[in-house]
Formats: sequence, structure tokens, C-alpha cells
Amino acid sequence: MAGPIAIVTDSTADIPAPLAAERRIHVVPMHILWEGRDLRDRIDIDSEVFYTRLVKTRELPTTSQPSPVEFADAFQRARDETDAEAVIALTISSKLSGSYNAALEAIKLVDFPAFVVDTLTGSLAHGLAVLALADARDAGISPEKAADFARQAAARTKMIFALDTLEFLYRSGRISNLRRWIGTALRIKPILHVKDGGIALLEQAHTRRRMLCRLIEIFEQVVDPAKPLHMGVLHGNAIDDMQAFLAEITAQWKPARLIQSTVCASIGVHTGPGSLGFAIFQ
Repeated sequence: MAGPIAIVTDSTADIPAPLAAERRIHVVPMHILWEGRDLRDRIDIDSEVFYTRLVKTRELPTTSQPSPVEFADAFQRARDETDAEAVIALTISSKLSGSYNAALEAIKLVDFPAFVVDTLTGSLAHGLAVLALADARDAGISPEKAADFARQAAARTKMIFALDTLEFLYRSGRISNLRRWIGTALRIKPILHVKDGGIALLEQAHTRRRMLCRLIEIFEQVVDPAKPLHMGVLHGNAIDDMQAFLAEITAQWKPARLIQSTVCASIGVHTGPGSLGFAIFQ
């Protein structure tokens, strides 16, 4: 079914591929640069293979955003396949990646209306904003209103996640060696959130068990029981912990939308194996 807008996003939205295809969301892959190869996120390397290799490798991969040409190609395909009037692209926060700027440059390469929204968030919070826009598209939102709607939807999301180790933040250059050493010595499990477009420390736990308990407690603190709950949970090679978290949450809460996913490689480079998080949109 054609609509007034076509939707494009980047692979950091962590929307499972079958769901993206079902909702007619066009995903532009980030790039994983590893051992001399340029791998497209979720196309040339899947999460299972990525995390298996990550714990064994000496050379940590780096990441790169899609090029403006790649975004422009996705804009064209999305418009052609949906016969849409305009394209709306939602990207990971501009404070975390160059994806937003690349998508802006892509607007100059197409001859139809295209708009880019900086979600100022990432992972499944970004993904929930994309899905909210897909709902609005299916309800007939106009191109003139779609970009503002997407910004407002992204602002209504929360993203909270915990890491098993600080090692990969250190190896990717996100924290100092001293901070990594102290964190490792104290067995710190950082619990982080997205704030003002960046990543900030929310609190820290000293055991994995306590980390999991705190994630459940934090979830119950941030959810508004008076509003419909759209949520996503995801993990970095920690599916048993994700299922345990879900069992606790769904025993009390009945989400209107529930997505389960794996942290994509382009984010997992920095968060490492053992991560666990949730995103909500209300």
C-alpha cells in the first residue's frame, strides 16, 4: 500500500529485519571495519558471529557511518518501492555518530522531498521512534507533519542499558585506562542512559546479579502505568538474562508493543558482550 511518506533509518535502530520488512522500513547499514574488511552491519556480519569473534580478537573493529551516496540510494529505493511523495529518515543521535550529517548530505543528491530527523537517541529507543512514525504513516500522516511527529516521538523515548565490562569502552577509546582499571578492580557494572543525545552514567552495580535487579527496578520507576507501553529489550550475547528480565517485567506489565532484539555490531563494538538494556516509548 502506497503512502505519502517512505521511511528510512540506519541499522543502529536495532529493529529486527523481519519487522523492518513487514513495516516497510528501509534500513541503511552502518559499516564494521575489521581485519581489512568492510562489513555491512546485519548484512555481511550478524550479531551471533560478531560477538563470537569479538571475545577472541586482538584487533578491535572500528565503525563508520553510511556515506551520503548510500543514504541517497536508500531514499530513492524507498520512494520507488512505495510510490511515496517524500522520504523521512531517522538517524542515531548526531552526538554518537556521523550518520545524521551523512543523511543530510544525501538530501542534495535526490530530486524529491526528503527530510532527516536526528533522534538524539540510539538503539531500540531510536527504533521505537521509527516504528511510531510507521504507525503514523499507516494512519495517513502528511509529509509536512511527519518530521515534527518523528522528533516528538523520539523525545518521548527512554533508553537504559547495562554493561558487563568496561573493557570495550576503553578499547574503543571512550574511557581512559585509569577509569577502566578502577572499574575492573571494583568489578563495576555500569548502568547507562541516553541523555541530551549522549551517553551518561546513571548508576553502577558491583555484581551482575545486582545489575539485573536494578534494571528491573529502574524500569518500574520510569514507566507511567497510566499510558500505553511500547517497549523493546535487547542484549549483547546475553539472551538468558534478557529472557529473565522479560519474565519479571511481563508478569506485571502488558506492553502494547514488545520487541526483542540483539545489540547490532556497530554498537556492540563499544558495549561488548554481556550487555542488556531496554527502551520504552509512551
